[in-house]
Amino acid sequence: MTGPLWRQAYDAVEKAVSPRAEDVVRSEHFALATALLRRAQNIAGTSVQVLSARAWHLLNLPAGSDISRLRAQIGSLDREVRRLTIQLEQERRRGSASRPGSSQPTTEPTTEDSDADGAQPADGARPRPARRRAQRPQGA
Repeated sequence: MTGPLWRQAYDAVEKAVSPRAEDVVRSEHFALATALLRRAQNIAGTSVQVLSARAWHLLNLPAGSDISRLRAQIGSLDREVRRLTIQLEQERRRGSASRPGSSQPTTEPTTEDSDADGAQPADGARPRPARRRAQRPQGA
């Protein structure tokens, strides 16, 4: 038993086409054509982005690049606020622990503290992926 008829037909076509296709794909002309096509795609994509950004700006609306830059800035500010909040909390703990007669014991660093140590400054912003929004309840 050699298998289904469709598989036999597929194997016969593959055996005839594969060597020729590999020769084409491994040729220098194919590599050059692929590089030129990729460069043309990049140029076309960049041109479309520039033109669409200009069109949006003519309508006094933000373009996608503007939104990406704002998202990066907001993310950077969010990280900075988190880092400063953790620093402030640490200073409050140190201040209350150093006062005489304080009833609060000194605490060890939390995972928040170690997370804040790796926080990035506001200058090195990176955009975050979009988050899913909460859905409104039906009837609202």
